[in-house]
Amino acid sequence: MFSVIKAGMATAKHQLSIISNNVANANTNGFKKTLASYSDIAPSSLSDSIRATSSGLGSLVEDSRLSHTQSTLLDTEKTTDLGLAGDGFFIVKNPSDNSFSYTRNGMFSINENGYLMTNDSCFVMGTPLVDGQYATAPATIEELLPIQIPARKDNNAMSELEIAEDGQISAQYGQFGDELPRTPIATLALGLFTNPEGLLSAGAMRYHSSEKAGAFQVGNPTDSGFAAVKSGSLEMSNVDITDELTSMLQAQQQFNGAARLMQTSSEMVEKLTR
Repeated sequence: MFSVIKAGMATAKHQLSIISNNVANANTNGFKKTLASYSDIAPSSLSDSIRATSSGLGSLVEDSRLSHTQSTLLDTEKTTDLGLAGDGFFIVKNPSDNSFSYTRNGMFSINENGYLMTNDSCFVMGTPLVDGQYATAPATIEELLPIQIPARKDNNAMSELEIAEDGQISAQYGQFGDELPRTPIATLALGLFTNPEGLLSAGAMRYHSSEKAGAFQVGNPTDSGFAAVKSGSLEMSNVDITDELTSMLQAQQQFNGAARLMQTSSEMVEKLTR
């Protein structure tokens, strides 16, 4: 009996921990909520007929996984704020160790050297131009380059920047309002996994690849299976506060019920041993 009660309290505590993390990040751009799954503890040596009528030996945490459902895109009117409508992740590179990670948080900015960066100074990766023209995505992630957007060209300052739904980045240089040619810069690159729920959380709304994440593919936005880029918008968290509070009440009731069972069990044992 004690082991059953202990298992019930442990799973309720784990659920409350997950819910509290989800609620704390309900307003965090690009955050994906965590879901937990549980299984019954039953003696494997029992026959199927006995196991079907057995009350079991409690429950345990089977797995925790990320829910990568599409969330709402919030308009910001800032060109370098990028949201994704569909599947895929932005690819970013940490300059300190050259490691790659993946994110849905498109809050980017251009640094003093013209590089498109995350808020913690990681490069946003893209498909470089070929002979001055936009190119298809390379076969491997190592062929991507950090996206650099020059602030000036031919002594003319950049007057307008555009990032299209297909990820193609272009700029105009010269007096704002003049009929100026657009200069191709690069194309945003996206990463796609067959099982994104298997990605490893790296903090700061970024993820690392893993064997569970399945096959990886590099592509440009709007390629087959890849998301479209929405410039001037950010993807919000996919946490639903109402659902989380409902789950919290259920977990609290489970924990309180198990605690009362433990108290009753202790009182019975005390009476029997007097």
